[in-house]
Amino acid sequence: MTEEEKIIERILEWAGRRDAAYAWYRNQPIPAVDGRTAEALVKLGQADVVYDYLEHMAFGGYA
Repeated sequence: MTEEEKIIERILEWAGRRDAAYAWYRNQPIPAVDGRTAEALVKLGQADVVYDYLEHMAFGGYA
């Protein structure tokens, strides 16, 4: 399973649909990392930053 697939599976529960999960992954800027998207971070080899962000959000942290 690729990093992209792992992240999509992780956010699928709150995204509701696979297409919505992919839309978030590709298009939603993450303020904590200078507005980069999850897709951009994965392409830079920084999937761990996305996982950390998702973990932070899961525990009620601010975006």
